[in-house]
Amino acid sequence: MKLSEVFCRMVFTRQCLICSEPISYDKDLPFCHDCEDAWEKFLEIKCPKCGFTAENCACLPENIRKLTKRGAAWCVFYDGGGNNAVNNFVFKFKREYRRDLVDFMSSLIAKNVKALAQRHGIDLKEYVITYAPRRVHTKRREGFDHVRKLALSLSKNLGLAVERCFVNKGILAQKTLNKKERLENARSSYSLRADANVEGKKYLLLDDIITTGATMLASGELLFGAGASDVIPISYAKNIK
Repeated sequence: MKLSEVFCRMVFTRQCLICSEPISYDKDLPFCHDCEDAWEKFLEIKCPKCGFTAENCACLPENIRKLTKRGAAWCVFYDGGGNNAVNNFVFKFKREYRRDLVDFMSSLIAKNVKALAQRHGIDLKEYVITYAPRRVHTKRREGFDHVRKLALSLSKNLGLAVERCFVNKGILAQKTLNKKERLENARSSYSLRADANVEGKKYLLLDDIITTGATMLASGELLFGAGASDVIPISYAKNIK
């Protein structure tokens, strides 16, 4: 064990990523006993359409199917409400920046991205990570862009560069809109940065949650429209409703 790690264990308390209760540094998963049980149960939830767990589910929203024929990668199912392990985890990710939480999420995404790449014969070394940035209003309110933090952590796990390709000038939150309105809002909110150079490049396009896939489609259209050669949507969670 490195001296720096010993010092951290002496000075800092390790907390459960869901309920923030103190936990031992020797635990494999960063959860307390109760939250670990809840976490394991949620990983076993099966898609109502295909019957597979989130790790193996290949059911794509219509908007994602318009973007890629090779599928997407996500880690867990999310229902957008309720008091449960996954929903609390996602809520904390959006509202509170914790490096250990972001690093854990990115490690899960990296695992599933590698699995997707292996299934389809994709060479990840050819890809660059980009992401759908948070609305300026929300970023100012929360003090950080949670998806950018996730992208930077994921870049370390996959050994890939990160590029800031988009500007998000949106006013309306996607969660307040229906399916049609989400796509219209995403297309009007996102634009390519003036300094973005995407021609001929291949991208892993990251967002936190795939619901209708509207943000992914709008962002992917911008990349393809500017000459990108491939776009693979990836996220932490897929809305199961």
